[in-house]
Amino acid sequence: MGAITPMTNPIVTVMSNAMFALKGRNPIIFAVHPKALECGKKTVAYLNAALEKLHAPKNCIQMLEIPHLELTKMLASSVDVIIATGGMDMVRSVYASGKPALGVGAGNVQALVDSGVDYAAVIPKIVTGRAFDNGIVCTSEQSAALPRKDWDILMKLFAENNAYVVPASKRAALRSIAFPQGKMNRDLVGKNAGEVAAAAGITVPANTMILAVEAEGPDDILGEEKMFPLLAVYPYDTWEEAVEIARNNLNKIGKGHSIAVHSNNQERIEYAGVKTEVSRIVVNQQCAASGGGSFQNGLSPTNTLGCGSWGNNSISENLTYYHLINISRIAFFQENKKIPSDEEIWSTNF
Repeated sequence: MGAITPMTNPIVTVMSNAMFALKGRNPIIFAVHPKALECGKKTVAYLNAALEKLHAPKNCIQMLEIPHLELTKMLASSVDVIIATGGMDMVRSVYASGKPALGVGAGNVQALVDSGVDYAAVIPKIVTGRAFDNGIVCTSEQSAALPRKDWDILMKLFAENNAYVVPASKRAALRSIAFPQGKMNRDLVGKNAGEVAAAAGITVPANTMILAVEAEGPDDILGEEKMFPLLAVYPYDTWEEAVEIARNNLNKIGKGHSIAVHSNNQERIEYAGVKTEVSRIVVNQQCAASGGGSFQNGLSPTNTLGCGSWGNNSISENLTYYHLINISRIAFFQENKKIPSDEEIWSTNF
């Protein structure tokens, strides 16, 4: 197996991909992001040390210690299967390697909050999810659609839960620093809320976990993926409008990935799932910590989340060990098995 891992999750992605490979008795070679080279080296060393105590074969887990594009391409074209966790350009390149590839799509998790839910329970989940790892994980909540009729109550709850609600007069400055020339500011990746605010000339309380800023219409660039703790918030009047806000943002980036729905209405939950075209609809949970799998939601634990054909991926579920094994099925002839007639096959009761 081969695996290409990102700088945003340089340790845990190596750990999970290594475990998946080993469960299927596969050695694995990693090509880690150049900016995470030392993290990768230490993680591989720790894993191999633990395996040695278990008398596992040596060198089950390896990595390219010289980061180079050509070496990564050679790796992708030489292994039996290549896993790609990271940006879409890299994912596209491994799909062109000529070997079976398991890539993932970009995240841009949209949180939809239904009217009438327990706002005091929901808002802390969204704030914590957006703040998790300073907003770098692909399952982190990026935007939230909120009932307009309860807007003031909701903004008060955000403030009470260590979110700084950005005033209208500061939005332009924040937008320009977050997306200079229309591109996400890479210098802000992984920075905390105070550092992001300071870059925009905004002073926030020391305990600020995230910045919550009202988006200005459906085309506001703040609705795209932000790898720092900035949450775009949108008021809505109807559930259909809320879902359309999420769908519009996902069509820009993140299609096929995940949404978080906070609702007790089964019809509305299903409507959101059908209309947004995502692989995961996380219900009444913090998506950052549960979209990648949880004991309480049935999703496989992973750091590599497929987005299906919506996100130009080969899988639409959480990557796990069974994606890295071949299955041989023995098919015995069953002589006494009844073969149905054509009438039975096409019967509505069959």
